[in-house]
Amino acid sequence: MNFRPSKHDRPVFGKLASEYSLTYYGTVVPSESDDYLPIRGITASPEQVDDNYTTGVISGYEVHLLQRTHDIYTKTGDRLERTWTICHTGLVRHTMPHLLICSKSKRISDDQTLASYLRMYEIDLASFGSPIADDFADKFAIFLTPKDIPVASRLLTPEFQAMLSINFSSYDFELDGQDIYIYGYDQPLELVKLDRQLRGLAWLAGTIQRTKLA
Repeated sequence: MNFRPSKHDRPVFGKLASEYSLTYYGTVVPSESDDYLPIRGITASPEQVDDNYTTGVISGYEVHLLQRTHDIYTKTGDRLERTWTICHTGLVRHTMPHLLICSKSKRISDDQTLASYLRMYEIDLASFGSPIADDFADKFAIFLTPKDIPVASRLLTPEFQAMLSINFSSYDFELDGQDIYIYGYDQPLELVKLDRQLRGLAWLAGTIQRTKLA
């Protein structure tokens, strides 16, 4: 693997790697390395450079942590530089439709721009089969294709909504097939927030595995 030293937030990732016995690698350029697991998701692009690539096993799940910076373009043609802190893992028994649960605590236009690349739509929460709590509706927007609403409804239990609203309202969540991504936006990054994001990943994977979605 062709890794380089990362310039930013290296101590935070290093401390977390030490705490959870993960392996810290550094910066990887996907176009120059073909012998590692590339982390994709809605933020992937041919020009991406992933910093602070870290991997290991937590609660039985193989996890990957990294930071990704690249430009996105709005519908009006404006270029925006964005940095995401990404936690990723894969499901074992379940396959999910492509679903974005996006925090309203930041620029919702970013989510709309990214979702539009994949022809995903912001869904009226009243169309879900399960009741949507006001607190959840105030803090999150959901993007997916309308045909996948029934599966998403089974995941969005009152307990699931409460957990996200109380503990993870500043993060974005992407589910796609067997892949789970959690996106953070804090700059500079703090250890306690990266730890929370990683714990949220393990919780989300376990919750999906225990949920009857079919």
